[in-house]
Amino acid sequence: MKKNIDLATIKNFILANSLNENVMLMLHPSNFDKLIRTGTQKVRSLCISGINIIPDDNDEISEGEIDVLEVRFN
Repeated sequence: MKKNIDLATIKNFILANSLNENVMLMLHPSNFDKLIRTGTQKVRSLCISGINIIPDDNDEISEGEIDVLEVRFN
């Protein structure tokens, strides 16, 4: 069964994992496209609760999965 990822799912995931702006979330491209489908412009990232959401362009994430990427600042 494929999990539907919507804004509420993302917000709950961020809260449940106590995430902050030091991470980015990456979604399967189809989940990302469904999330942004309401807009008319093609976007490459989305920001929810201060955390950037990007699509997986390397085919590493399964559909319905959310990957947490650590962001490091020099």
